[in-house]
Amino acid sequence: MADVVVAGGGILGATAALHLAEAGADVVLVEREPALGTQTTAAGAGFVGYWAGTLEAELAEYGMRFYRDLQDRAGADLGVRRVGLLFPALSEAGVEMLRQEYEREREFAPGVVLLDEAETLRRAPVLAPGSVHGALFQPDAHQVDTVKVMRALEAELRAAGVAVRTGVAVEEAIVEGGRVTAVRTSAGTIPTGAMVNAAGAAAHALAARSGVMVAAVPLLESRFTTDPLPGVTRDLPMMLFFERDLLYLREDEGGLLVGAIERTIDDPSRVALSDPPRTAELPAHAVREHEQLARELAGVIPVLGDARVRGRASGLPTWTPDGRHIVGPAAEIEGYVVLAGCNECCVTHGPGLSRIVAELVTAGTTEADISPYRVERFAELPAEEIQAGAEEQYLLRHPPAEGVAATPFGIELP
Repeated sequence: MADVVVAGGGILGATAALHLAEAGADVVLVEREPALGTQTTAAGAGFVGYWAGTLEAELAEYGMRFYRDLQDRAGADLGVRRVGLLFPALSEAGVEMLRQEYEREREFAPGVVLLDEAETLRRAPVLAPGSVHGALFQPDAHQVDTVKVMRALEAELRAAGVAVRTGVAVEEAIVEGGRVTAVRTSAGTIPTGAMVNAAGAAAHALAARSGVMVAAVPLLESRFTTDPLPGVTRDLPMMLFFERDLLYLREDEGGLLVGAIERTIDDPSRVALSDPPRTAELPAHAVREHEQLARELAGVIPVLGDARVRGRASGLPTWTPDGRHIVGPAAEIEGYVVLAGCNECCVTHGPGLSRIVAELVTAGTTEADISPYRVERFAELPAEEIQAGAEEQYLLRHPPAEGVAATPFGIELP
């Protein structure tokens, strides 16, 4: 018997279970893999910044505090560092775009500032002189090591009394009389009055078994890491190049962690909604293209020219048709709460969203306005429109081949 069962042991499920336990609930966390955080969370870039707009700013700030506090409690380096997030401009057109983005972000991103070339080079010495025209800088942005964070979270979960069951798959919520009465797993049934669906790429498939529509579409993405590189220090800002396929990078064990967005979505990017694969089954996918893109950026970051690739990872972040998370109670089932639709922001927003979920489960309400995240908003959309809408949101993050997009890395959402 448990007050609540959390399905999924990635960053969303783990932080949800922790917040629930801190609120006094008796929690069982169920993860189908042998360990927590080994799927998309482990492949995450670990950027914690201001990504969307005013609505999400509080979530971002809560996430930053959460990871700093977690590292302090752990008494160990979890890779949590306030290094800032830099968006270098590689052209005069890029500078103009940054000015537009600055006017938008100054409404919700504390301390965001436009830098000239000299200051950009001072903050990021790995950039070649003459290669940039300035940058936009979010000084409060943090980087985190998601693998180390998950280890610390697991220790806190067990200390808080959460029953962590790994190697066990959640099969479905058992619903009687319009409410959750138990959760069926591959290792037996757990009587409970509430379930949190934080199953990541499998959230849609799990919800469908209970007649709930969760319009979270997993899309395959990849990134790579390099061997240690000269000039790459622990205080190097995270960087994102909107004029180069949103290529992103940050320091990782003395080298760089690098990824990018894709220009198109083709079949290798898509996986079956009804049965998404584990990350070990995913192909390297577009990571080779990202590596080539990084080589082409050697004129801007010279150390990328002959960097040796140390490792590659792929994950299945989920996207929604409107680019916003799916959080809250299922309309027709009492005790069924959804925490899904990361849109590549859930390392940042996950802790804050989890706090909201804990309030919903334990108190039945929350002061946060989650109406834009309501679960049922896509209930009438056919599957093909959900897939197309999610893919469109992904591609909106990509600047056009010609010209400069208005807001390629922080689209203003309705």
